[in-house]
Amino acid sequence: MKSQSSESIINNLLPNDYRSISQAVNSGVPSLGSIRRSDAELAKEVIIEFISDFVQFLNVGKTMNASQIKQTSVLVLQYFPHLNLADFKVFFEKMKVGHFGKFYDSIDGQLILSKLEEYNQERMNTVESANLEAHKRFKKYGYDPLAKKTKAEEDEEKQRSDLPRMIEVMKSALGEKKQIQEAPKQTISTAKDITQRWLRQFDNLFNGKFGKVVAGMRFLVFGEKRYNLETFMERKFNNLEN
Repeated sequence: MKSQSSESIINNLLPNDYRSISQAVNSGVPSLGSIRRSDAELAKEVIIEFISDFVQFLNVGKTMNASQIKQTSVLVLQYFPHLNLADFKVFFEKMKVGHFGKFYDSIDGQLILSKLEEYNQERMNTVESANLEAHKRFKKYGYDPLAKKTKAEEDEEKQRSDLPRMIEVMKSALGEKKQIQEAPKQTISTAKDITQRWLRQFDNLFNGKFGKVVAGMRFLVFGEKRYNLETFMERKFNNLEN
């Protein structure tokens, strides 16, 4: 069974095409805080999917590992619980198209958080402008002819009605992915078999286009990185453990 990608999970959660901050604000999609009150771990996992999808989209030299993504998701939960899931979809799509600048060689949690604060400021300006227009209509007509309820009442009602569905969709998608990721890896009979396989791989790469002899030692050269047999085997063992 194949695990869903982060992009597929996000599209299942948010099938509507939110493109603007105004659309996100008026979406009625549950906020991160409301999801956290229902299931804190689930709230963190869904932010991890947003960040993972963005990191996978970029083509930079220095990217984020799983631990860094997880730590960033915790900080997002802490400082931006008022944003809803449509906000995050709009934010990360804006990031992808360069609205908050280009990413040349690296991406990290600090950069994501700083850009999210920029988005948050834009969102506050959007909400303030909408409230100002509503106030003008109220002042002119004695009530706002475009709203049967206050914006806060409408948002709360929409979020309450949509939250159970969103929770179930998230649990289903993320639970299925987690089960696949935690499935036991196929074991290899002995450590000797693994070692012999890696030795053959080193020889094949060296005899191909990646081999280079420096001071009488054999190296594999990949761009600016260079591995002798010892560092090559060490890297293989580290990858196996992770």
